[in-house]
Amino acid sequence: MLRKQYKYILFDLDRTLWDFDANAENNVFTLLERHNVPIEDKHVFFKKYEEINHSLWSKYEKGELPKEDLRWLRFHMTFLEYGIDNQEFATDFGEEYLVEMPNQRILMPHAKEVLEELHSRGCKMAVITNGFREVQHRKLKNSDIDKYFDAVLISEEQGVHKPCPVIFKRALNAIGGVKSEALMVGDDFANDIEGAMIFGIDQFFYNYREIPCDGGPTYDSSDLRDLIRLSS
Repeated sequence: MLRKQYKYILFDLDRTLWDFDANAENNVFTLLERHNVPIEDKHVFFKKYEEINHSLWSKYEKGELPKEDLRWLRFHMTFLEYGIDNQEFATDFGEEYLVEMPNQRILMPHAKEVLEELHSRGCKMAVITNGFREVQHRKLKNSDIDKYFDAVLISEEQGVHKPCPVIFKRALNAIGGVKSEALMVGDDFANDIEGAMIFGIDQFFYNYREIPCDGGPTYDSSDLRDLIRLSS
């Protein structure tokens, strides 16, 4: 791994710092039990939900699906797989999901220790996330990592989603950074890594799933601790 030193670090949130998958699964299981939904295998249910949510979320990011529809439709479509056709229930379930989601606190391996070390070294850090504004700030606060960031940019508030370079530029400006000393850290190759490439800053592909990639990120690692070697 190269040893260039970075002073300004931009982070994705979900699946980079905050363990979205583990937290989402816990949240869904809790809600299914709360409402006594007759699902025998909750793990299979969650996998179906993940597939549907991924497809709908892609449409949302492209502007093809309104946020308001995404919130309930992803659960309605999943419940339909089990013969449960109740839009009102799916809507209520979706709203409860968003209310409870930020209360989940599982972080990705070594995320907090890395943030603490980078912060202690004087790195300026920002979050860039495509998530919903009503939950992302609470995720950061409840998992006790909000204190490490000098700026938090949420696509919904900014009116633009990653990988558009505009949101990267705003984030870097918000922490007073310069491109030559900036690094983007994320797990989503298209949104985080290619977005940073387009903007013109180095990239740290947090590749914990060990996905083959031919695009050539500046760094490709499955361990966030490698960031410590790259900070000034």
